[in-house]
Amino acid sequence: MHIRPVVFLLALILCLVPGQLSRPAGAAAGSKADGDWFFVVVETHVHQKGIETDSEDPEERRWYISNVVALPANIPDYSAKKKAGEYFDANVVEPAKARGILVDYYDDEMQINGGSVIRVESRAAAEEMRTKDIADRKEQGGNIYSFELDFGPAKGEETSKPKLIYRNKEQPNYEGTKVSKPGELY
Repeated sequence: MHIRPVVFLLALILCLVPGQLSRPAGAAAGSKADGDWFFVVVETHVHQKGIETDSEDPEERRWYISNVVALPANIPDYSAKKKAGEYFDANVVEPAKARGILVDYYDDEMQINGGSVIRVESRAAAEEMRTKDIADRKEQGGNIYSFELDFGPAKGEETSKPKLIYRNKEQPNYEGTKVSKPGELY
């Protein structure tokens, strides 16, 4: 009587094992590098430390857009935005603050892939999305900066390398002690 359940269980196990053995090694490991490509977009409000925002020194609207990276396997998908926010604060916001520039943003102003999709299957598709997102941000007004997103050891701006990639002449641009106001060349 007990032989039938044992034979059934053994048959079931043997049916499942070949399916597990035939899967590619990358699929078994659940490699995120094959499908979790993303970039981060952060809309910020920038002003100089110690200066009240008024018509003389208006707030700068600034977009930060990261490079395209693969989400490391040790970071769950749902944590990508949180990890990107921690990185952005430590390697962009804090170093700018040390130079006298306050970079403020709210959680909802940080988006993965510009807010369109969470997961992108290829680096090329993510790069294309990023290029389109930069073009869209130019039309929305504001200065656009790129920054390097790197989940390895971080050393502030030495790692993030923020760089102006588009200057909207109608926006102020706060760069440390140097201030370029709308319409001025810098």
